[in-house]
This record gives sequence, structure tokens and C-alpha cells, in this order.
Amino acid sequence: MQVYKMEKYYQTMRGLNSSYGYTFTSANKIFINDQLTVKPCMTDIFQQELQPMSFANGLEAAKVINTWVEVETKNNIKDLISPDQVDSRTNLVLANAAYFKGIWQSKFSPALTKPDVFYSSPNKKSLVKMMKQNGQFRHILSEELRAHILEVPYKGGNISMYFLLPPFASKDGVADILASLKKDPTTFKRFTEEANFLKPVEISIPKFTVTQDLNLIPTLTQMGVTDLFTSAADLSRLSDTPISFGDAVHKARLELDEEGTTAAAATAVFSFRSSRPLEHTKFVANHPFLYFLFDKMSQSILLAGVFNDFIVALRGGKVI
Repeated sequence: MQVYKMEKYYQTMRGLNSSYGYTFTSANKIFINDQLTVKPCMTDIFQQELQPMSFANGLEAAKVINTWVEVETKNNIKDLISPDQVDSRTNLVLANAAYFKGIWQSKFSPALTKPDVFYSSPNKKSLVKMMKQNGQFRHILSEELRAHILEVPYKGGNISMYFLLPPFASKDGVADILASLKKDPTTFKRFTEEANFLKPVEISIPKFTVTQDLNLIPTLTQMGVTDLFTSAADLSRLSDTPISFGDAVHKARLELDEEGTTAAAATAVFSFRSSRPLEHTKFVANHPFLYFLFDKMSQSILLAGVFNDFIVALRGGKVI
């Protein structure tokens, strides 16, 4: 329960930072069948997060859950679950909703945003709106990841967007970065902790909006979370009634523009060349790259994704 209390602390601290130019909220809700008896100790621990309700009417139950998600994400996430996903047999729905709205510490000028070529591969290209600016940023060339790493901070300083850009000619650049991060997750963390110097960087980054729906069961199963979705699930601390989960869904939305970033996520469980020191480094994201919305306070990735001709957005987690 210490982890739960720590997360509540971080949620409170983030909520206090709205005056610094960004807003981040994260909320959890346990929608439990009102026919189940919840143990008093769980009621004491979760308090506001626990909401008994009837699942007899799937349409009404889905409406209650989706309305809560919409409110918590400032209407950025709609229809997280569908009416056919809940019915009278549903005992429990765990929901998480997160919302972030940040203003860049150094904004991009809309006058400089122009259509430019984006290469999904060396032989496949399309036009995207590319935002540009020159400024002082934290940037390195990582030999371990074989990637440019750029930090673009939001006002307040606690949250930044990190862009990881592989070499243009690299066929499997993004996949190689992901494989390296999986092999040694501390590589990215070291950059967030050690790259404290600023350098002149000329940035070109696509302006984009993405909404993505994901089924989390394959991902959770791969991570070793298997019993939760079978009759072997042990939730006896919550209720004496046997409970298991049938599904786990996640929905995320990210909007990145000249002003800053708006992001929301909801989950329900059922060789490089370096420039001379005084020369501007060019960071031109005109081919597939990774991005991480990173909270320095809790050392957590709030949202992560891959930008390509199609975009994948995933809910983040604790950095190892």
C-alpha cells in the first residue's frame, strides 16, 4: 500500500503545478458490482476511488464509466468502453484516467510551421506540418541507443517531452532503439539525470494529433500478468466473492502543436557526426521517431509513442 500512497502524493503535487504552466491529473476509480460485499479494510484504503454500481443495464453502466473518464480527461477521451463490454455478470471495472496539458517553455512560432516532407521509409514519403525553432536545449548523440535524444521542456520544468531520433538511413532505427531500451532501460534514465547543459539546437518537429485504442491483455500477459484474467486470480483481499478480469482496454490521445501538448489516457481492466561546440545542432524529425512525455518528479513516463505514417500511442510507466 506504500506504492499506492506514494502515487497519491505525486498526484497531489502535480495538481499544485497548474500555476506553473502545465496541468497533469491522474485519477483511479473502482466500479464494483453493488451486489458484492467489499471488505471494510478495502473501503478504508480506497475511499473515494470505490464506487458501487449496478451492471444490470450495460448501456447505463457504460455511460456512468465513460462520463467519469470524460470529466477526468477534460473531454479528450470518449467512449472508453462499449455497452456490450459490461453486463449483469460484471463484478468489477478498474478505470484510470490521465490528462496533461502543457505549454512549451519556448513556444514554436505558428508563422514558421510549413508543410514539409516526412519519410516513413527512404522510399516512402508524405507531407506533414513541420514546426520549427532555434533555441537552447538539452541534446546528446547516444552511442548506446544510436539516436539523437532531445529534451523539449514545458513551463514549470518538471515535465518534458523527449524525442529519440535514429539515423535517417537506418532501416530498423526505431525498433533498434526499443530493443536497446528493453536490454538496458537505464540508458534513457541516465540522460534525464546527467544531461544538464544546454546547447544551440535548430529543431524541426511534426505537428500532430493522435488517438489510439489498445487491447492491453497481450501486453500484460507478455509482462507476466496472467492469473488476473483467469479463475486463478486472487482478489480475496477485496471481497470474499471470487473475481477475475475478462478484458483490459486502453485509450490515449496526444495533441502536439506550437503552444504545447495536450495528452489524455484512460485504461479499463476488464555512427553519428557531432557539431562544433558553437554551431547549431540540427534536430530534423523528418523520419520515424519515439517520443516520451516524462515526469521528473516521479521519474515516470506518462505517455509514450512512435511517430510514423501511422502513430502508436501507449500509456507509460515507471522508469527502471
